[in-house]
Amino acid sequence: MPYWLKKIIALLVTLLGAAFLTFLAFEVIPSDAALSKLGIDATEEEIAALREQMGLNRPLLTRYGKFLLDALRGDFGKSTQYGIPVITLLGERFGVTIGLALLSFLLIIGISVPLGILAARAKTKTGEGIVAFFTQTMMAVPPFFLGMLITLFFGLVLRWFMPGAYVPAGEDFFGFLAFMIFPAFAVAIPKIGMTVRFLQSSLKEQMQSDYVRTAKSKGCGRRRVLWRHVLKNALVPVVTFLTMVMAEILAGSIVIEQVFNLSGVGRLLSVSISARDYPVVRAIVLYTTAVVVLLNYAADLLCRRLDPRIKEL
Repeated sequence: MPYWLKKIIALLVTLLGAAFLTFLAFEVIPSDAALSKLGIDATEEEIAALREQMGLNRPLLTRYGKFLLDALRGDFGKSTQYGIPVITLLGERFGVTIGLALLSFLLIIGISVPLGILAARAKTKTGEGIVAFFTQTMMAVPPFFLGMLITLFFGLVLRWFMPGAYVPAGEDFFGFLAFMIFPAFAVAIPKIGMTVRFLQSSLKEQMQSDYVRTAKSKGCGRRRVLWRHVLKNALVPVVTFLTMVMAEILAGSIVIEQVFNLSGVGRLLSVSISARDYPVVRAIVLYTTAVVVLLNYAADLLCRRLDPRIKEL
């Protein structure tokens, strides 16, 4: 069986299992959807009739089958807090989260890869110490504090952007970019420090390999060995790490969205949990699971493309 087909089967099984666990988790929560909808003044007959209408009296597996079919059609029910379809509510928030994720990821890749290569090529203890100091500092600053510093300095002091004045991409694309670049930096800076350290360590490990010594003995220069041989192999573990970073950002950067007053998926999840808006919470949990599983699948295929020695499992 081809490697990609095995991965697709594993992906589908994982998604089905995650969907069932998500459905089961919300089934065991001590709450009654019919009672929540009608209120405490409803009679027993009204509650029983609504439970029958909503299918809450059906067997568990029957309800799961309906939930799964509805989810495949994009029907996650209505939000109990906002009174609109969940898919509509999520659609309004996806643009913010995806825009933030893409900008953050581009910053992480564009800054950390060159810095990681420079850090790995440092030949002195002083150079390594400087790299270690800056990367450690970047990783140590909490994202919410970094967001506050960016808002204070670039928003209130320099007035490069108006804090809280988010502009949708559909209205003004360049205004959207001008605002989102600042929360993107708040998300990206700690991840850049981690990625630089990760890539530096991976590059140094690969530089000690036998194939590097063989290439050098054949007359290949250090630069050529690095770019043609070492970098591709060193990127395999980094790709896996960056996949987790991307999944984390796409799941919703709750803290950053709160600091910059962004109406993204992460902020919606926080509000929905507080309001016990379970249809929205369940949809976001499924969305997050799907993002993580799909990105891991893509990372597996990319790693195999970078290093064909990865065996088929």
